[in-house]
Amino acid sequence: MVINPGHPLYDAFGGIHHIYANKKALQGYQKGRFPDGAVIVFDLLEAKSADNTITEGPRKVVGVMHKDSKKFAKTGGWGFEGFKGDSKTERAVGNSAETACYACHTSQKEKDYVFSQLRP
Repeated sequence: MVINPGHPLYDAFGGIHHIYANKKALQGYQKGRFPDGAVIVFDLLEAKSADNTITEGPRKVVGVMHKDSKKFAKTGGWGFEGFKGDSKTERAVGNSAETACYACHTSQKEKDYVFSQLRP
């Protein structure tokens, strides 16, 4: 997915999106409910446009969702974290997961709080 200027989420999520999933997350995508241990990684890169092409620019953030229904019961069973740019330590979410991530993901409750889906 590419979010372009003009989209309501452009400021926070504008750019090229790549989604990665472990085996348990793939099972969740197929069944519609994600088992504990599912991990989804959201890799967001700047979109650069030139000469009628769109290419990947620098990484903006890496978001991670981890399903553990007991540990993260307050946030739909999901733990959320984001890392700024290419940093492996500079956290973007920390203790504010309920407001920074979960509040938006509640709109996807019927899809087990996940926005992305497998391609048919």
